[in-house]
Amino acid sequence: MQHAFRQLEERGLSTEVCHMLWSPCMDLIALANIQGEVLLQRLTWQRQPVWVLPPPGEESNKKVAALAWRPDGKVLSIGYSGGHIVLCNVEKAEVVHTMDLPDNISCMDWIESSVTMATQEIPADLGEFIPSDLFEDGSEKFLPKLPALSKISTSKGFDEKAVEDSKRLCGQTSFNILVVGSTNGHVRLVAYGISPIAEVDLAAQMTQGGKIISATLSADLQSLSVVMERPENMEQNAQHQVYLMALDCMLLTSRHQELATYAMKHGKIVTYLEYLNSTLNAVSEAWEDILLEMENKLTKYAQQKASDGTVGDEFLQLLMWGRTSPDLQAFLVNDLSEKGLKKLGHSIENSYTNIQKLVLKHIHCVGRALLYHLSEIEGMAQWYDKYGVLGLSTSAVKEAVSSVGSFMLKANELLHVIDTSMKNFRAFFRWLYVVILRLAEEPVPAAISKMMMKDVNFVADFLTENFTDAPQESSPGATKKSGFTLERVGQYLKKSDLQFVQAVVPGSWQSFVESNQFLQESDMLFPHHPEKSLLQLFECLDKTVRSALNLPASSIGQSVKCHGELQLYSVNTTTKEETKPHRCLQQHTVAKDHRLYTLVMTEDSPSASIYLIRQNTAKQGGYREAVCLHFAFLGSPKDDDSVVSQSCSEHQILDAAFYDDKTLSFLLHEKGDGKSDECVSVLCQVLLEALQDEHFTQISSETALGQCQNICRFDLGPHVSHYRRLDNMKAGTFAVSGSRKVACVLFGNCRRVRLFDMDAEDEEESLYEDKSTLDVSGIRLEDNGTSEDNKENLSS
Repeated sequence: MQHAFRQLEERGLSTEVCHMLWSPCMDLIALANIQGEVLLQRLTWQRQPVWVLPPPGEESNKKVAALAWRPDGKVLSIGYSGGHIVLCNVEKAEVVHTMDLPDNISCMDWIESSVTMATQEIPADLGEFIPSDLFEDGSEKFLPKLPALSKISTSKGFDEKAVEDSKRLCGQTSFNILVVGSTNGHVRLVAYGISPIAEVDLAAQMTQGGKIISATLSADLQSLSVVMERPENMEQNAQHQVYLMALDCMLLTSRHQELATYAMKHGKIVTYLEYLNSTLNAVSEAWEDILLEMENKLTKYAQQKASDGTVGDEFLQLLMWGRTSPDLQAFLVNDLSEKGLKKLGHSIENSYTNIQKLVLKHIHCVGRALLYHLSEIEGMAQWYDKYGVLGLSTSAVKEAVSSVGSFMLKANELLHVIDTSMKNFRAFFRWLYVVILRLAEEPVPAAISKMMMKDVNFVADFLTENFTDAPQESSPGATKKSGFTLERVGQYLKKSDLQFVQAVVPGSWQSFVESNQFLQESDMLFPHHPEKSLLQLFECLDKTVRSALNLPASSIGQSVKCHGELQLYSVNTTTKEETKPHRCLQQHTVAKDHRLYTLVMTEDSPSASIYLIRQNTAKQGGYREAVCLHFAFLGSPKDDDSVVSQSCSEHQILDAAFYDDKTLSFLLHEKGDGKSDECVSVLCQVLLEALQDEHFTQISSETALGQCQNICRFDLGPHVSHYRRLDNMKAGTFAVSGSRKVACVLFGNCRRVRLFDMDAEDEEESLYEDKSTLDVSGIRLEDNGTSEDNKENLSS
């Protein structure tokens, strides 16, 4: 037996920690505190964390309910109690994706599938390989790359380096699934953390709701293991029972490759939707309401002028005869002025030009990408045996394609309105600028002084259309409002119907379609909505596309059925959630052996024993076996060098976890004789191979776990392979990582941690004991270990 692990650090924390989780691929640990913050720290534990992510603004999402790392360690999933999920890129604390669930989150786990993806390939003539899956993504060969938004908008997440891969999906060679449990009995499976592929309603299957305490998926995708707390009966809710449930995922297993392909396309489409939303925000930022100021000035002038007639009539007289009233002359020279008109013209030119660029360069590009991928999804839906069985609906996807087409038609209409408006304003402002110069007796440049008859007609039509000045009263006694309609672009950027609908030009394609009943009823043409704004059609597009893509989640969720449950223990619900003592519950899947393990305490920590349940996932309705584990003397008395603790004949279990597929880690507490107040915790490890098949007993779902008399009690003490006595510490819980060979032990007050290297002997233990540590505020701790924090932890 090897000796103690090497202690690396001991650090203080400013706020109590409620969750800890090591990264599977880097020496990073994520910690969530009771204030809702998530901190990322290195193994070397710097005074300042790598980054700190504050909680969302909503009051219901101030508490972190669960943490989960993507298997490659590049993305951290944070689940808040109110149903908000954030996927965070660990490099910059950049939010990659967010989800809002309708119910409260209670647990999360992120598993990597061990099922190999089919790679059957057919050699091509050019020496390349053609994938056997017809729907493998090849969009980069046909679609242009999306331009970055970072230079023209305040939107984040679409910089030049990662426009297409803002969800960080590139490089995902294996299928991975985020498992999310909720407090009302729902379990959701989210492929790559982006695409919902299953929603299992256990409350409906069990005829009553309950809280999901833990949920995980076996690596072979055959079994979903859920620990659920639900009332013992409908009349009495004070006593709840906790059950371990095994659910069969046959459809998920048989169509895992199709789901992986679909989920990748789903992730791309979600990326495009968010990109389109950011582009529309950039369009709204580019639009200026300076024309509305001119309309307000004209309206004020119309209400205050002393002369008879409308403002439109006065401008037409000025155009035709060159005569103006004193009021209009004062308005043009003083209120509008030469400089004001120049500024107005430049602002309109810049604003409309930027909107045109955004529509032509960004909206058209992302619209084509959406149509491409949705058309492929439609093709998937029509192949029922392979993809349609997942729940894809051809009609729903067609409706989504149609909504994208309608949106693109409206974007083209906006371009036409901008182009027409710019032509009108150029002619109108040029004429008005010359008039103001002449009224102010300023010299007029020769290049703009002359007007052709067609220019006069153009300005006259513009005045007739936009300067109607028709007085109207919205209610009795209301002030009269003039009908100035200079600004017609901004109405497309509001979530309301258009105030000025574009007239159908005789002889145009739209006129031809409206006159032909067969074309109006054709599915080949995208529907046109003349009265809807661009933002209204985007909301319709977003809702329709997401609705079509979420159908497989419902269909696959209904195929997941419970084939067995085991009562674990009872809990009293009168105890407040904040004061509930810790009770270990860990689930772990071993891909190589097709086994799913569950570590569970049937009583509060510290507990005299813990149960290890294993399930064979390779067989449908796989049997379950259990063994009851406890610790007496630690180490073997036959070998003096291997003795850990022969002074204590019984150890209680504080916490337990899977270090890796072959090793169990335990946080123990020496059970004293009551004569001494000293309490010593022990961190130790046991190889799973110490438990032979004969130690496991097959269990039945008819009897509660704690009442099974035939379950073998096995003493793990003699089989301890690694250990460390934790002096001057009252331990609470811990987090371990076999891939990084590290452990982090949290003190009982949840405000101090110790970190250990689990793969090194403590040859320089005295050096680490003498080394003083610093808390996060930089206050030096006493070397003898009698600081206030240690005193608090050592107190019973």
